[in-house]
Amino acid sequence: MRKALFLTRHFPPYATGGSSRAWKFASNLASIGWEPVVIAPPAISGIPGVEPSGSYPLHGIYRTGPEIDPGQIDASVRNDLLHGREAPLVARSLRARISRLFRASSDGATWTKSAAELVEQRLAEEPEIELLYAQGPPIEPLKLAIDIARNHSLAVMLDVTAPLDPAMPQPGASASSVAAKAEEQIVLSGLSLLTPNRMLKEYFLKKYPGRLDHNRVTIVPPAYDASHPVFRRAQLKHSGMVLPLALLVEELSRAELKALIGGLDGWLRADGIMAGGVELLLLGGGASALLRRVAKKPLAKFMTIDEPGGLERELELCRKAGFFCAVMGSATINTSIVPDRLVDALGMGLPLSIIAPEGVASRLVLEAGGQCAKPGDAGAIMELFRAMTSAWSFGSLLSAPDDLKERHSIHAVMQALRGAIATQPVI
Repeated sequence: MRKALFLTRHFPPYATGGSSRAWKFASNLASIGWEPVVIAPPAISGIPGVEPSGSYPLHGIYRTGPEIDPGQIDASVRNDLLHGREAPLVARSLRARISRLFRASSDGATWTKSAAELVEQRLAEEPEIELLYAQGPPIEPLKLAIDIARNHSLAVMLDVTAPLDPAMPQPGASASSVAAKAEEQIVLSGLSLLTPNRMLKEYFLKKYPGRLDHNRVTIVPPAYDASHPVFRRAQLKHSGMVLPLALLVEELSRAELKALIGGLDGWLRADGIMAGGVELLLLGGGASALLRRVAKKPLAKFMTIDEPGGLERELELCRKAGFFCAVMGSATINTSIVPDRLVDALGMGLPLSIIAPEGVASRLVLEAGGQCAKPGDAGAIMELFRAMTSAWSFGSLLSAPDDLKERHSIHAVMQALRGAIATQPVI
């Protein structure tokens, strides 16, 4: 079987943006005739791996460093590490080792050196490798893929899952930042690009008019994998007195975090919900910051963050929920991003809600029949939770329509990926 080399700084057990996407693509690549060989970041001891999806277990995984031992840390700090965030309560040496896995910085040179050595070894030992898949941000896997393409005859796909310049300047605006220059170099490399949604494709086309070929950019949506064991489990039956709510919290500003806390507190007070009536199952990279802000407040009694954490556990927590809510900040970049766990919740049949700026994620939730609120608006956040809770108590919350779920099923998405691969020229 032909082989595809995956180059990513995001892979389980990490739950960073892009980790789930790379894992699902690699896990299901055999369904379209390719065997994956994955260059992945180091594992973390004590964090369970993710069960293979479907009938395609992953064997060819090569880590860019030895397993990391985080020592004895609490669930909140562990959550930070697994989402690539700075962890203020761990030793500086460990923090630096984790940070360099994900950040596009001078530390990226260390990762690039290790990954480049692994790539050359795999290409020398596995001549069946005909395709290179590289995912970013951060930029290092994409830049390394461009260098590899110059030296080896491979088809290359650059999976750009978010703007490489997070400021997202309007098309036509001049930008001279390091991120802007790197994005231009990568997007205009002449290699074919994948993007997860139409908005991001159109943004790049408008930003580089006449310089980026429309046919060089293929949309391959985010997917849920119903063949994974967590999707096959029957949904748990809950007491009518207890609502488990999956709350995915992304990075928020201080004002947005304050508004979220105010909205949650206002909802619980307005509806007279006592501790034990609601369980907030916290997910995402911003969950630790939320816990720290409410540590001395009554609201903390409603919140649970999982131990030991990781991608597998996030999926399991989603499955326990009565409904799902994603919380994203108002940064422009968030208009073009759909969180992985939001798509997983959609595939699980969970009713959806979101606190986010208007963009692809909020439109997906509306299309699924869910409710939205703007970040930073405590009143709107309170009303969103009150409405969702009321509907849940009456059993009137709806899951996404079947046609929407089908568009994001791994089978449909892998067919889109097959089409993208078929059009890749060998460099």
